[in-house]
Amino acid sequence: MTTRTTSRDPGPDATTIEVLFAGEVPRGAPTPNDLAAVDDRFVVSQSTDFVGARNSVDAGAPDCVVAVHRSDGFDGLAFLESIRVEHPALPVVLVPAEVDGEVARRAVAADVTVLVPATDSDALDSLVDAIDEHAEASRNDDPVRMPISDLTVESEHRLKERALDEAPIGITISDATRSDQPIIYVNDSFEDMTGYSPKEVVGANHRFLQGPKTDPDQVAKLADGIETDQDTRVVLRNYTRDGAMFWNQVDISPIFDDDGEVTHYVGFQMDVTERKAAREQLEAERETLDRLLDRVNGLLNDVTESLVRAESRTDIERLLTERIGGGDEYAGAWLGRYNPTEKDVTVSHRAGDVDVADGTTFDVDGDADAAGVRTLGEAVRAQETRIVDDTAGLPTAGVGAGDAYLLVPLAYRGTTYGVLAVIDDAGLADGRERVVLEALGRSVGTSINDALTRRTITADTVLKIGVELVDDDIVLVDLASTLDTRFEHEATIPEPDNDEILSIVSTTHDDISEVTETAADHPDVLDTETLVRAEDESVVQFRLANSPVIDALSGLGSRITDMSADTTTLTLDFRVGTERAASRALDVLRGNYDRVELVAYREDTPNRTPHAFREELRNDLTERQYVALKKAYVSGYFEWPRRVEGEQLADSMGIVASTYHQHLQAAKRKLVEAFFDE
Repeated sequence: MTTRTTSRDPGPDATTIEVLFAGEVPRGAPTPNDLAAVDDRFVVSQSTDFVGARNSVDAGAPDCVVAVHRSDGFDGLAFLESIRVEHPALPVVLVPAEVDGEVARRAVAADVTVLVPATDSDALDSLVDAIDEHAEASRNDDPVRMPISDLTVESEHRLKERALDEAPIGITISDATRSDQPIIYVNDSFEDMTGYSPKEVVGANHRFLQGPKTDPDQVAKLADGIETDQDTRVVLRNYTRDGAMFWNQVDISPIFDDDGEVTHYVGFQMDVTERKAAREQLEAERETLDRLLDRVNGLLNDVTESLVRAESRTDIERLLTERIGGGDEYAGAWLGRYNPTEKDVTVSHRAGDVDVADGTTFDVDGDADAAGVRTLGEAVRAQETRIVDDTAGLPTAGVGAGDAYLLVPLAYRGTTYGVLAVIDDAGLADGRERVVLEALGRSVGTSINDALTRRTITADTVLKIGVELVDDDIVLVDLASTLDTRFEHEATIPEPDNDEILSIVSTTHDDISEVTETAADHPDVLDTETLVRAEDESVVQFRLANSPVIDALSGLGSRITDMSADTTTLTLDFRVGTERAASRALDVLRGNYDRVELVAYREDTPNRTPHAFREELRNDLTERQYVALKKAYVSGYFEWPRRVEGEQLADSMGIVASTYHQHLQAAKRKLVEAFFDE
């Protein structure tokens, strides 16, 4: 693509200079518009296409070419080399995005007119001066723009010396015919980079740049290259005249005479300290991440195994603390249980290099006097990890200077069960590790909730609680009031991955479309779906953004057995395993709703043993239903792909396929009913 740019009319008497800008503009470099704006005579066109730019040159349009060179874009060096084949006198200014020894060598070899690094602070002025001088010289057939081979020996020598002196990278020439290869030439950039003047350098070997931290292996590599007459590149720790260390990228190339003997060595030297520092920082971050993954992967596997083996909340908490605080990853750990009724955290377990007595309690209700306890309260309430900047009020025995103190909440949905305090060196504060430990805390919280729920389900006796809740913010009550209907609970399914809840209810409302449309407009209902549409009763599903009732009860290990909502009240029945859990459940409900009335509180024995469950189900099945179900199970009918088809099973029972499927369907219905009614 070619575009043409000019700033303003140069006037009838002014001589215009046609400039071709070839390539994309590097970041921070002068643009075609910058050139056109500086000098009235410049008419600048730009071509970012290699072939298009070359066609413009072949057509004889430009008086001067500005060629950009980028390693990831337009190849200005190749463009310069291609121009020189047929246009040896055309002024070409090379603007490389980065300059190194290879770029400088190829540019000089291709007879570049001027080399202007894109990153130079005075790059625009240098471009303008080069165009002004050499474009006019070319137009007037100035002999300076003849091919270098047509110059006199003296002129050629002067031109090359000027190119070396003004090169933007350090250049040295050493005499290979003399012992110790003394330096016979340095350019201005070498003096700028090292601080050594030509008088101090000429006659010395390059070793004066080396120091106590120079890598001997890299020095040996450089010596081998010189010994074998090979082009060699190394990166060395070198030192300036003032003693400052810098990273020096050194390229050494031999110069041969007509007999093939090495007479000199030319060295190109570039300060790559910033590049080296950036690379070392990247490598350090990669090593840190590798170490993090190594220790976290093993830790997660061990904790996951512990959660599977644990049979109770106490087991979960003990195994977690022992693995975190007693392993090789961290210095120590302690775990405190959170009591939402008293709003305090009580230490229950500890391991590793930490000294705190079991039973130590921290009051986290509101703003505590001690800064560390305030941070503990923030972790509990926000359910987010916290780094303790001030440990006042928390156990500090075993916490050394510079150690990090991380508080990880153990939470499930809206309930915080406790906090795990992890102590280690400052690396623990790494944000990535905090994310992993916070996810681990949520996993542990889920396991504690499951353990509490299992306890409620499998206990020989449980407490059956009945309450009536009155509050304008209860979604089902609000919808029932708006629709003048009643909802009966069918199922409640929490979705831990997104903290949403599926509430499945039945209603006798005569217009189910009105129910779903009204629910869809409710701010706490994410979507609705009609599962069963019938004249006498319909079943609908509401996806709720949250439910304080479900959060509170599921977080305490309770199990909802029945729930209904009318225009004013949510009636709720649930079971818990202990009186303490019942007390906490009621406290949580009273803290969330305007009015909570207790209508039932009694011991119950609703559950059966697994053996009793199977026996009752077996008695409920007819002989044919039992045989049909048993044959399907043992024959692989329920696997996918099926190992046997229904027709084969029907034949084995001496009945037709349709009759077999009737028996099987009836058996499955009784099994599902028994499971969900339980």
